[in-house]
Amino acid sequence: MAGLGSGAAPRWWRRDADAARRRAAAAREAAAAAMLELDAALSDLPDAVAVAEERAEEAARDTAAAPRGGRAHHDASAPDSLTRDWRDLSAHADAVIGHYLQALSNHDADAATESGPARAATAELGRAADALREVLAQVLRFREQYGAALTAASSARAGAGRTVSAARDAVATARAALDEAAAAGLADPALDAALAGARAAAATAEAELAARRAGAAGTAAEEARRTAASVAERARALPGRAADVRRGAASVHTRREALGTRHERLAPVMSELRRRYPLSAWADVERAPQRAAEALREVDAALAGLDDVLAARVLDVPAAAALLARVRTAAGRVDDEVRAATGRLEQLDAVAADPRALLTDVQRALVDARRFLAGLPEERARRFRRTFEELARRLPPLEEAARAERPDVGAVLREATSIERGLAGLVRTARAD
Repeated sequence: MAGLGSGAAPRWWRRDADAARRRAAAAREAAAAAMLELDAALSDLPDAVAVAEERAEEAARDTAAAPRGGRAHHDASAPDSLTRDWRDLSAHADAVIGHYLQALSNHDADAATESGPARAATAELGRAADALREVLAQVLRFREQYGAALTAASSARAGAGRTVSAARDAVATARAALDEAAAAGLADPALDAALAGARAAAATAEAELAARRAGAAGTAAEEARRTAASVAERARALPGRAADVRRGAASVHTRREALGTRHERLAPVMSELRRRYPLSAWADVERAPQRAAEALREVDAALAGLDDVLAARVLDVPAAAALLARVRTAAGRVDDEVRAATGRLEQLDAVAADPRALLTDVQRALVDARRFLAGLPEERARRFRRTFEELARRLPPLEEAARAERPDVGAVLREATSIERGLAGLVRTARAD
């Protein structure tokens, strides 16, 4: 009898234990597959829901800020129920996943050698798999119910991600452009400060994106991108600006010599004005020599500062450009003062020699203004006619003063200039009306 029981065939309880272990392993694999499906379905939902909630808050703020009677723009914003439904679904999914993980911890299907524990593992893992599939169905229904809001939110997050990436690249490009300028011995301190601001904005954008605030991330990233792009463009322009400044410096050095010569001509001009005409005829240019001398001193000071900046090891391009502009402005004031004094002497000499040319100019200005008003619609012309007539009435007294035996040349010139300016202003205003 003992011989009949021996042999290679496994005993019946061994076959039962092996089958139970295989069923437990299959249950474990089925539960793992269900978990993978659920995880894939859930993977992007937390980010999408967070962005959808953010967009809903923005839409609510826009609605509150919109004028009464107007309508704020809503682009697939999240329904009010989305947040509540997601909170419930997420909590339920977490609980089911927790039970699944606990089942895995409770039962090691590979280590189970007895049929009893293997059957228990099969049952518990089977229940876990069923629960995971039930949650998966709920997740799919949630996605379908809120598809428009979730799709819009995912697109917004993806767009924010692209903007953050573009901002990061723009900051790197700007840094490279500044480094290239520095290697050439050029600097602009304002660009370094601007780039630091862009880098900070880019870091803020990345933090906001990590915190699932796509709107705030996109805003910060776009600010960083624009600032960095501007920095890069201005950094690339530094060599050209530096060359312009150096050429300008050479030019103003040459101009400085000419300014000195022109300033020296003021003395004889002022002498002629004092000798030949009363002070009332040229009082406004009486201090032209002093003002020109002051401007000339400013030219020299700014020019010295410019030379120092140009001689530095690193050229501060904006500082050099500002000093060059200061030199040119002061030089222009010297020219203006010389021109005003010499021009006044020439005008007075011309009127004293023959006032008819001056009167002819005023008469021509009156005729031109009259023709211009005649071409306007009557309603528009009427608004300017009174001013024109007042200016025209000043011509006969001017003619009488100019033809006097000993005319006040200065008074004649001032009145003629006043009438001409009044007519020019009238025409300019009427054109713009």
